[in-house]
Amino acid sequence: KKLKKLLIYPINEIKLLKRCSKCILPETFPFIFYDSKGVCNYCKNYKLNNKNKSIDDLIKLVEPYRKSNGSQEVLLPYSGGRDSTYTVHIVKNELGLNPVTFTYDWGMVTDLARRNIARVCGELGIENIIIAADIHWKRNNIRKNIIAWLKNPELGMIPLFMAGDKYFFYYARKIKKQLGIDLEIWGINNLENTDFKIGFSGIKPQFNKKRIYSISVINKLKLFGFVGKNLIKSPSYLNQSVFDSIGSIASRYFTSKKDYFHLFDYLNWDENIINETIEKKYNWEKAVDTDSTWRIGDGTASFYNYIYTLFVGFSENDTFRSNQIREGLITREEALSFVYKENEPRYNSLKWYLDIIGLDYKTTINKINDFPNIKSKLRY
Repeated sequence: KKLKKLLIYPINEIKLLKRCSKCILPETFPFIFYDSKGVCNYCKNYKLNNKNKSIDDLIKLVEPYRKSNGSQEVLLPYSGGRDSTYTVHIVKNELGLNPVTFTYDWGMVTDLARRNIARVCGELGIENIIIAADIHWKRNNIRKNIIAWLKNPELGMIPLFMAGDKYFFYYARKIKKQLGIDLEIWGINNLENTDFKIGFSGIKPQFNKKRIYSISVINKLKLFGFVGKNLIKSPSYLNQSVFDSIGSIASRYFTSKKDYFHLFDYLNWDENIINETIEKKYNWEKAVDTDSTWRIGDGTASFYNYIYTLFVGFSENDTFRSNQIREGLITREEALSFVYKENEPRYNSLKWYLDIIGLDYKTTINKINDFPNIKSKLRY
């Protein structure tokens, strides 16, 4: 109880933030501005998803990939999260394809995610290939980058904590080649767009990008420049993790993607249907420290969301719920109610995360709490 009480949740200050009158993005959001009616530029530039495509279109697109000999036809990258779980369900039961799933464990795939993967693949009779990195090395890289960040806490450098997971893209391509599979279907959800993470690096939002992970050449150069400046300011970043980060960038932004589809480009994302399906059909397990079903299989999310919420009064939950508002899936009032609850610090996950990467929980949390935050009107 004493350790849990160290966590700060400045809910009173958060509720005082000015927010968009349509969505819930606050004034601390990078590159945000509001018109005379209080509507933000992110709302005004938003384009609705999936309005001209349907699951029937995807069925037609995957038809050429079907095989008559009963061999595996499609690779499904599977993190164990709710969207990737639902993707496995749809591809097997609705598209009628014979899939193989693939999980890249870079040291942050939680035991909860592992159990859910086993439940679903076991129920459906699907093979799950696990590629495990040198987990000790990966976790050591995270620890070194967090130590460097604590010496000079720039929000734009937080993505380095998650750099090691981007090899997912590289190994997906490699497995397809090894198994003789051409087709690849991902459960990436456009509502999860988190541009603010590089927004804190000085990168303006790209409203016309094709994928949520796309980034222009100019912005890539700006991002490299920002990281380079911080490497000079905090030489502690110049450690063994540099090679991992460079490889991750190459895997994410430069790995070619062929015969590659996103399920939710063709299927409307419905949170209630997804949750009901995976929980009832597969006994999908939820986390003990949050009611949300999002990001619970990712060991890093509770840590970086704690920092964002404490420093600027919002997290990726706010961007996700704002996109739901724009799609007409929930009301603004519902979104606020959700994020006030979802942004509460997740003690169990935070403690696990810091323990496995070798950082003292009490020392690390106190250090983060001592930095200027939303209570002190941070410079952002």
